[in-house]
Amino acid sequence: MADGSDRYVLSPAATWSRDGDELRVFSDDVLLVRRCPEAMFAWLEAVSDDPLGLPVPSGRNTDVIVRTLLRLRLLVAPFDRSWQSSAWRNQVEYFAALGLDAGAAQERLRAAHVTVLGVGGIGGVVLAELVGAGVGGLTLVDGDRVALENLNRQYLYRRRDVGRPKVDAAGEWVRERLPEAELTTAMETITTSEALVPHLREGGFLVVAADRPAALPELCAQACLERGVSMITGGCGLRVGSSGPLIRPADVPAFLASLQEAKAAAGTAVTPMAASFGPVNTLVGATMGRDLLLGILGVSARTTSHRVELLGTALA
Repeated sequence: MADGSDRYVLSPAATWSRDGDELRVFSDDVLLVRRCPEAMFAWLEAVSDDPLGLPVPSGRNTDVIVRTLLRLRLLVAPFDRSWQSSAWRNQVEYFAALGLDAGAAQERLRAAHVTVLGVGGIGGVVLAELVGAGVGGLTLVDGDRVALENLNRQYLYRRRDVGRPKVDAAGEWVRERLPEAELTTAMETITTSEALVPHLREGGFLVVAADRPAALPELCAQACLERGVSMITGGCGLRVGSSGPLIRPADVPAFLASLQEAKAAAGTAVTPMAASFGPVNTLVGATMGRDLLLGILGVSARTTSHRVELLGTALA
């Protein structure tokens, strides 16, 4: 355990209560400590009001409690409170509760650049997550206009946006929510890797949320390989959806090889289905957004190698 020179605060994800000599600490689970020393209660009371943290109490009866609190991340290092008056206050506290350098994590998001290729049902959800998280550099690429039938799942758009280029309406939404963002829009349908490269930022990220042409994943991967960009893809079927994983530049050659193998096994690609259900798009887009944001921060999300079943195999 620390020698007493380290300072800690109660995790922003935790609360505690006292019942006689029993201590309960609440987070995802409940930690119950019976016959808790009075020194531990006094320390928790004091540290709850001290953002700079306090050295943890030491002693034969408190050491094991402190070690447990640290192991479960119920105690964390003091974190950057300069975001307290910003839109990202709660998010910074979330990062602190994860054990990250919370202020540095938020700065990393602000410095990141993401290209969103396709701002429809999935891409629009990913974009909303990026804007909500405070990602500072955004490029939106889409050659379509808003159509009435988009509105069941593309929630960035309003009925009065029908007929407008999607990138114009989506860009307007971004500027309203995150005026400080460095925003670029391009009304363009990407059909070659050469056309995509100018829209990528060296060391940045790409969201592949368009579904045409059939070779889009391959050409996106080629462009990412050229520019050193990480990419994430996703899509919806009838009962299953796919999201990610985030593919780093070093893994792009293996990704391309897997696409070729899948193409050889499946034969000619088919046209994506026209049917859609808004909650399914939202589930996939939100999962992509989570994995991308954590990827920007260098945090590995626990993912599955299998497709996610969204509706189940039987309907009543």
